[in-house]
Amino acid sequence: MTARRTAHLGTFDTERWWRPADLAELPSARSEQTAPIGMTELLGAFCAPGDLLLTRRPVAAGVRESLAACGIEFDHRVVPGDQADTLERLVLADPGALDLVGGCSGLSPYSVLDDTVALAARFGWDRSFPAADVVAEVNSKSWSNELVRELGLLGAGQAVRSPDELAAAVAGIPGVAVVKDPFGVSGRAMLAVPTDGVLRAIVRTLRAQVVRGRRVELIVQPKFDKHLDFSAHLIIARDGDSRLLGAQTMTNEGFRHIGSAPAEPALIAALRERGYFDVLEKVSERLARAGYWGPVGVDSMLLRDGSLVPVLEINARQSLGLLTLTLDERVRAHGLRCHLAQLTLQVPRGLGIDTLAEVLRRRGIRYEGGARPGVCLLSGSALAAPGGRVYCALMCAPADVGALRHRLLSAVVATGMSVRGTADAA
Repeated sequence: MTARRTAHLGTFDTERWWRPADLAELPSARSEQTAPIGMTELLGAFCAPGDLLLTRRPVAAGVRESLAACGIEFDHRVVPGDQADTLERLVLADPGALDLVGGCSGLSPYSVLDDTVALAARFGWDRSFPAADVVAEVNSKSWSNELVRELGLLGAGQAVRSPDELAAAVAGIPGVAVVKDPFGVSGRAMLAVPTDGVLRAIVRTLRAQVVRGRRVELIVQPKFDKHLDFSAHLIIARDGDSRLLGAQTMTNEGFRHIGSAPAEPALIAALRERGYFDVLEKVSERLARAGYWGPVGVDSMLLRDGSLVPVLEINARQSLGLLTLTLDERVRAHGLRCHLAQLTLQVPRGLGIDTLAEVLRRRGIRYEGGARPGVCLLSGSALAAPGGRVYCALMCAPADVGALRHRLLSAVVATGMSVRGTADAA
């Protein structure tokens, strides 16, 4: 009899796999082809006891112990292999990993790719997922931009399909324009165009690719005068019904997400008055009509003049915001909330995530469950000299985020490591 447990795995650079091979790239996209292999361990936070987590690299003892301290435990299998392959493809080539997955009752992927469906098909689970080409389509910024136009919402950009169209569209925008790749993610392949020189460089790069047979597909819009980034998260059932899971405020560095936290009740109330959740219902209906079901994150923005941009883009997959909400459910009954934070650390030789985990434990900062605030390490197994990123969850009352963050940063300094750039929790 198959155990009632779920296999969790994911390929975090999914946009690269959804992206058509003949699509021209913006200049900034050229050095962004390395898969974030260390991020697969973040999916451990979605696991229930007895679930199976598959990752590309070992999960450090400090991360496992930190997760276990707040009640998150799982079985684990490392699936090494070529970083250029999806994790799903590596599992398909690993008989031992396949046996373990086959002992589960289902699959919970970060996103749905062709290889995800192929893996699920080995065990008769492929009908549990929408078609991979549908998932790729609805994750495109071109698709969400067309939906924004169809619904008559604020924030629609202009689709351009040639270097000349791009130049004309940017020239028609007062102030700074933003150019988006339809399959860019988390600040990658998204460029602000503050000067004519930057525009000329982009056009020149695109024309060179067009000569080699590539096609142009980009979205151009004004750079919004942002007051607040936030996102809503839903689950769409196969029959089309949708359920709102919650909303998150976000901290971004440039165009890159670095933190999430539950939205305050006052923000939820204001959004409800302005019809934001009615828009989400329409978005869910269009996604279901397109053939998608599963987790959805909708990125949104409030502007300084009070305007609401309800749909910036749609992420039809799991997300860091959904992860934050999942962890938030664990601690809400204790009067705490979950705030996701990313740290970019400079690391001396010989130090790593286990060093930080031990300092957090010794100082009484590690979250141990219950009502006492603390920090849970979610990732960082690959942390080594000269540096890298760590994701952690700050479990505390909203009023205490600043104090707990200060204690976390003090613990980092005590290890001999240091924080580089912005260290924040939304």
